[in-house]
Parts: sequence; structure tokens; C-alpha cells
Amino acid sequence: MFHEEPSLRHRANRNRVDAVISNGKAKSAVISSSESKTFLEQRAGTSLEWNITTGTPAAIVGKLSTPIAGTASGASQTFLRENAPILGLSADDVEELSEIDAFEWGGLQFIRRQQTYEGLPVFGANILVGVDNKNQVQMVTSGLRSQVAVKSGEKEISLKEARQIALNDLGEDVQQRSHITHETVFYPTQQGDVKVYHLTVPTNHPLGTWEYFIDVQNGEIVDSFNSMKFHSFYFAPRARVYPENPEETKLTTVMLRDVKSPYKQLDGQYCKVINEDAPPAQADNTYRFDFPPDNTHFDECQVYYSVEKVYQYFMDLGFRGFTVNNPYGKAHNGQLGANVHTGNKYDNAFYDPATGQIYFGDGSYPGNDNGLRDLAKEVDVVAHEFTHAVIDEYHPKMFGSEGLALHEGYADYFACSLLNDPDLGEYVVPGPERDGMIRNCDNDLKYSETSTEPHDRGQAWAGACWHLRKAVGQSVADFLIFGSLLVLGTNAPTFKYAKDMLLLIDQYWCGGEYKATIKRIFETERGIPV
Repeated sequence: MFHEEPSLRHRANRNRVDAVISNGKAKSAVISSSESKTFLEQRAGTSLEWNITTGTPAAIVGKLSTPIAGTASGASQTFLRENAPILGLSADDVEELSEIDAFEWGGLQFIRRQQTYEGLPVFGANILVGVDNKNQVQMVTSGLRSQVAVKSGEKEISLKEARQIALNDLGEDVQQRSHITHETVFYPTQQGDVKVYHLTVPTNHPLGTWEYFIDVQNGEIVDSFNSMKFHSFYFAPRARVYPENPEETKLTTVMLRDVKSPYKQLDGQYCKVINEDAPPAQADNTYRFDFPPDNTHFDECQVYYSVEKVYQYFMDLGFRGFTVNNPYGKAHNGQLGANVHTGNKYDNAFYDPATGQIYFGDGSYPGNDNGLRDLAKEVDVVAHEFTHAVIDEYHPKMFGSEGLALHEGYADYFACSLLNDPDLGEYVVPGPERDGMIRNCDNDLKYSETSTEPHDRGQAWAGACWHLRKAVGQSVADFLIFGSLLVLGTNAPTFKYAKDMLLLIDQYWCGGEYKATIKRIFETERGIPV
């Protein structure tokens, strides 16, 4: 049985700073309304957000300056000097900001500076300035505090005394893992800023890297917490599922990611599962969804796990989430609704554009030799329906026989590529009575050999995509194929059009490196029109 890491419940986990940074009480803005109004009026299109805790700007975004001579670091410093009042700073305050980091991201060079007071760092107070390639400031994010209020006092405890206070607080059986490091900083409290010894205490028992903030004047523990990042089982619900399907993989206990607090139902950031036959599954008091495969709630766990797996796969490819065209996602912050036990022994699974949700029937086998097994228990079936939802997110109402065939072909390909297995639906199709799978991406079907039925013709597209994957590798093929899907410029694409989009993606992002391979597979071998 998995439990929360015991040290996370230790008395040293105070985290009092949470009360300071999330008290919900807005401080009076230190910048007058006229100053901020003038600043924004002089910079058309600029936006400013306030930090309710500090009363200073949290973020300013827009064309904040004209080009400034010198380096990005110098440009950021010049901007801060010229605009100190809008940030709640004096000229002296700006000069006391010390550069602590610089990095480039998204076309901007970012410079981070630490706020200091009386030569000491103000804990957690820094400012980040983003400068473009013309040395124009485009972005400022800040956690600066305009007024560092420090109580006065004459007597100070020694660093040795502070160390002992921390060790005593950790308990008589404390076992150090390495030496204690320290710095002196100003730390925020609800009563003002306190000069403290910031000690970092690594221990084996209680396990952690403990951060202590001890008042240098009276030895009071102002705050303390464990900064070690545990893979905590306590807040990581678990369930038994099949990693692929019951025929190819054994039941495995997995972590169900992104389940929303209080972690008792299968309602997460990316998926909510609806059981059409019963109330929602409930986790036990150890946050486990532990159901046998014949229990109605097992399919909820299986589909939640599968959707999370597929969602992450597509996000790694650049998927934006179900946020624009998916009805369910728009209403639930990108979440996908997934339904299990749809219908009565229903032999299918589907994505419904009207609801923006995916659905899985129980199947009618055994009992019906021509039926299917439970469709919720196979990951690639879930991935196939998920891909339909992805396509509709970018291209709602794709139509035409070839448009629908591409829908199916893309869905087959990505479902199989995710699991690195060209066979689709090998569990849900009973082997003895049927061929043992729904479709196979590793095929040699030519475009002219297929009918206009979407699933049939889609096999030619999926097969071509799979052979491209075999030729150039999964990462390149997934990138090219997903890109070709995104840039479709019509709701009625033909196979020729989609193939041309593949060539376009290759030309723009890969310099035409794979042109010959694409043309050979899609045109010569598959007969897709030139």
C-alpha cells in the first residue's frame, strides 16, 4: 500500500509564506493612477497587471521602449532607471538590483535581477525584463516590493545558534545528509520583512532538504519547509489498467496523472470520464481506484489512463488542446469528455462532434460471434477516437469522401504510431472468429484499390504514413504528418491535397530533405495523384 512520504507531514512543513502571498487582500497601488495612465498612454497597446500582494506591477507587456544602445543587459538596466517610479522604485533601488540570470526564449533575451535591501537579498523579490533583437523592451514581470519594512533591534543570535535551532526543530533523531549552507536575507511576513538566517539543511531523517528562516534578532523560526520534490503517492491516484489491451499486456498499477483535487473521482485536467451505467468511480482512502476488470468502474480507469496518455502524445507534437472548436473542451478548459458503457452491448466506439466527447461500447462478444469485445479496454481504440477529436478541433466539419477517408487514415496512423504497433484493435476483434484486428497500418494498399468507404480508403493513407514512418523514423514522420494535418486549407481535402501538404511541411521546416521519400511512397507506391 502506498502512502504519503512521512516527512511531508513533519511539523517543520510550516509554509507560512503562503499566508503572505495568497491573503487575497490588495495593497494600495504605490503608483498613482495618473502615473500609470500616462505610462500606458505613451505606449499604445501596452497592458499592465497589478500584483495585489505587493501593490506594484506584476506584468507589463507591449512595446515598452524604443531601441536602446548597448547590450540586452544594459538596455534592461536603462529601462529600469528611466521608469523606476512606475515600478514603485527609487533611483537608488534600481542601482541595488543585481543581475542573477539571463536566458533567451521565444525570440526575446530575458534579464533577471534580484532586489536587495541594505546589501542583502529580499527573498523571492526579483524582476525579469524581456528585450527583443532590436534592444526594445517588450515585457517586464516583477515580484519587487516597494517598501521593505524591517523591525529594528540591537542583539543578534549567532549563525551557530541558528543552526542548532533548526536541528532541534527537526527532532532528536535527525540525521544530516550533508553540511548546512546559509545566507542572510529579508523574508516577508504578515507583520513586515524580517532579517533572517536562511539555512538549507539536508537530512536523511526526516528525509528532506529543509529550508529554515530564523529571525537573526530573537531566534524565532519565521518559516520552514521541505524543498525536496517528492514523487508523492499521496496526491498521485493510482489504478490497475492494461497498458495496451488485455491480450498483449498484463494488469499494471499506474499513476493517474492530473486528477483534480480532492483526487477522489476521475475528473482531471485533460479528461473527465462518464459512466453511463453507474455513478462515478470513487477512490478509496489511499487514493486508489482499484477495481477488477469485470467491475463497471474498471473501464473508467482504463479510459482515463488512455486519454491522458494520448493527450500527452499529441501535446508533444504541438497540439493546442480542445480549446477552440470542441464543444466540451471550450466549456471545460480543454478537457475531453469520455463515456464508457455506451448503449447496450454496443459494438462500436465513436467521437461525436455535437458534444465534443468520445464514447465506447461494451461490445456483444461473447454471445455474438460477429460482435466485438469491450472497446474501452484497448488503448489504440481510444487513441483512434481521440484523433478524430483532434482533427475536428482544427478542421470542424471536414467532409467529402476523401476528407472522411483522411479522417480515418490519420486516426489509424496516430493510434498505431503512439503504441509502436501497426495492428489496430487486435483485442476487441475476437481472434478465432475474425481476423484478429480491425485494421493494419503496415499494408500495401494502393489508392485505386480501395472503395470510397472512409475506413477502407483511409487504410491507403494510413499505410502510406506508416511506410513513411518506417523510412524516416517515428519522430520525423509524426512531425511531418501532424503538420500536414494542421495546415490543411480546406474542409474537403483530397488525398492529393493532403500529400501536397506533407511536401509543404517538409519543404518549409526540413528543407525538402524527405521530398523524394514522400513522393516515392505516396505517389509511386500508393498511386496518390501527382
